[in-house]
Amino acid sequence: MAGIILTVDIGTSSLKAAFIDSFGRLIAFSRMPYRSLSLEAGGCDTGIWKRAFVLALENLHTLSPDSFIEGICISGNGPTLVPVSREGEAMPPLYWYDSRTYLPPECEVRTEKGISGTRSFFLPHAAWLKKNNPEEYSKTALFISSHEWLAHELGAEALTVLPQVSYGSYYWDDEQCRLFGLERNKFPPFIKTGELMGYLSAEAVSKLGSGLGLKSGTPIIAGGPDFITALIGTGTWNRGDVCDRAGSSEGINVCACLCSNAAPTESGGLRVLPHAREGFWNIGAVIPSSGGLFEQYRIVTGQKEKAYEELLAELIPSREDTEIFRNLEFSPPVGNSSPVPRSTLEFGRSVLCAIGFAVRNAVETLERQGFPVKAMKVSGGQGKNSRWNQLKADIVGLSLMIPEIGDGELAGNAVLAAAALEGTSSLEELMNRMIRVREVYRPGNADFWERQYRLHIQS
Repeated sequence: MAGIILTVDIGTSSLKAAFIDSFGRLIAFSRMPYRSLSLEAGGCDTGIWKRAFVLALENLHTLSPDSFIEGICISGNGPTLVPVSREGEAMPPLYWYDSRTYLPPECEVRTEKGISGTRSFFLPHAAWLKKNNPEEYSKTALFISSHEWLAHELGAEALTVLPQVSYGSYYWDDEQCRLFGLERNKFPPFIKTGELMGYLSAEAVSKLGSGLGLKSGTPIIAGGPDFITALIGTGTWNRGDVCDRAGSSEGINVCACLCSNAAPTESGGLRVLPHAREGFWNIGAVIPSSGGLFEQYRIVTGQKEKAYEELLAELIPSREDTEIFRNLEFSPPVGNSSPVPRSTLEFGRSVLCAIGFAVRNAVETLERQGFPVKAMKVSGGQGKNSRWNQLKADIVGLSLMIPEIGDGELAGNAVLAAAALEGTSSLEELMNRMIRVREVYRPGNADFWERQYRLHIQS
């Protein structure tokens, strides 16, 4: 039997899982959208994640029944927190994207530039729970992230996974917990990405059911937040490497090594965080809507059930036919009450242009701040359609590199697990072995898209 890694990513709208071998070959892949599982799982968010995991694993085992799982590695959306009671009951998650946050006045830090908030992405969510639902807060024994919760359900210890040591203050520390009025013991100890969290328990195997290919005692390796594992899974590891993480939202992430040891300041709309690699930084330009905008277009025009491939084939019939993109409204209104332009096709094309121009603007923002972008490695669902990849390359004016495994989170988890199982500390060596570019989309029609973009930013 072939030895493989079970790699899982708990996304915002779906759970993805794959069997990947130690050479980075994708053996089997499964994606389970949550919307079809809410009733089956009783409407409980963590119940939906767990049901999606079981169904995905069933699919993988059907596709590759002879695969032997040597290790498990899980990543997830963040900063999302799952409150867990003393009895081990998971309560409704506090999601990264919702507005349920609270910042006590004591947490405001005065600087030369004015007042800035705490560095923690997580504690404002826990503070909101304490302020608005003190009964549920008092029941909470632990706050853990989505991927940590699933790992714990499978038998791992309750731990908090840090991408690297310098991320500690972005999670929590004693001083920030004190300022927020939160008990430090509700937040588990730290473990680094790629370290051993524990082993698959016999109890978990029994609860999940037979026939899934799971064996108790299988190592569970710490994955981490999805954007970090996507950087690893696309090989965005050296200075100047760029990852376009393109899904419902989108982020253009540059790997930077700066001369100063001090943290660079955020400016010009860029998000600055430590990279997964010690001593490096991730400089990101975030596009909140992106793929979500196209999803809204599908809903507004009654095409939600139409396959993406079919829909994009209608909107982008030919790379050479640039005239269909001339004179479009490039900032399309989207919403249930929004008027649709002259035709559904024009509306869809204007949405695609709006997304492409937003990416181009993000790239230009990075370059103005001194972070040049020469090409981008793509991770996520948007990178799986050839027509959109080519149009996006044309609009942005950059080459797009598409890895063999399109979901960087899953590939990154595989790299981390392989490093742990093989006992090596060189992630770069494993990336070179396990991550390969499948195809490259090079830009064309430069003059046309330059004119259209300049018209767009002037309007």
